[in-house]
Amino acid sequence: MSGGLRARAAVAHEQGAALRIEEITVREPGPGELLVRIVACGICASDLHVWRTGEGITFPAVLGHEASGIVESVGPGVLSVSAGERVAIAWIPSCGTCRGCRSGRVHLCTAMRTNANDGSLSLGGEVLGRYMSVSGLSERVIIGERSAIPVPDGLSLRSVCPVGCGVTTGFGAATITGAARWGETVSVFGCGGVGLSAIQGARIAGAGRILAVDPNRQRLQLAGELGATDLVSPEDGDPIAAIHALTDGGVDLAIEAVGSGAAARQAFDSLAPGGRAVVVGLPSYTEEIRVPMLSLLMDKSLHGSIHGSANPGRDFPKLFGLALRGELRLEEMAGPDYPLEKVNDAFEALSSGRAVRPRVVFEEEA
Repeated sequence: MSGGLRARAAVAHEQGAALRIEEITVREPGPGELLVRIVACGICASDLHVWRTGEGITFPAVLGHEASGIVESVGPGVLSVSAGERVAIAWIPSCGTCRGCRSGRVHLCTAMRTNANDGSLSLGGEVLGRYMSVSGLSERVIIGERSAIPVPDGLSLRSVCPVGCGVTTGFGAATITGAARWGETVSVFGCGGVGLSAIQGARIAGAGRILAVDPNRQRLQLAGELGATDLVSPEDGDPIAAIHALTDGGVDLAIEAVGSGAAARQAFDSLAPGGRAVVVGLPSYTEEIRVPMLSLLMDKSLHGSIHGSANPGRDFPKLFGLALRGELRLEEMAGPDYPLEKVNDAFEALSSGRAVRPRVVFEEEA
């Protein structure tokens, strides 16, 4: 690739190897595309997973898919977004023509790619993999027009970047996939960014009792501050027995936000007859779960969820509205912030459990 713009990026060259800050080339936007200058990017457990395992990505690659920024220029045919607009980036392409999009299930858009080698980013002439078609750990990226969701005044780009994945995934798992109802009991397994967002979704939906399950005491405390009514640590004993005792026989809705078959089975086992379990954590590609068929005959259900079954164009603005009104609390779940040069420290903070959602901040907003 010749010409193009220059940008600093955190490049993953090998599975599990430290990311290197390098100057890459970003091509100009083509038809239907935008060039976005990234302001902030959250570090998601999915980024950590693909970096550690190599599942769903080809190295070298630029990770990061919870990003927000400012549109610098637009390609031919772009009508809905203008240069200078503040946007959050959605990794669901919303192509509008595939089976998922035509049926109204935009979250199942078949144009979604975990490993988009579209040639928009390169290093020394070598095309870089783009995780979830975003690669937010680069100062500049190319995205499709429908992936840019305008951010209203009153919200900082730094605070809304996790809406690009974790917040929407957890909130949607509770309110869209799981359809949490007024007065219901809800258990949430895993209190990272996704689980805490599910807890907030259940609270806002009017759940009567919300039980948070996590061995990390600091995360459990935060879960209580964000809406959980009961805090359950596996270190204190069998969490399933505790949930059944607290709820007189199990919950109406259980959400797994860990990414393991064991946690998914626990979520299912926490259900009362007629209950529904939603699995939303990213597991290993070979992970499996087994459930007793007899339990299914008790009208229990086990449901998967990608991106909380959300439609970014419809649901990001709703989440922004909740945040503006103070109902959805974003800042409490995010941080600490790191410069790009400290990106490996951000990954370590997430991996160790010291941070719920570390962010890489490229620039401060004026």
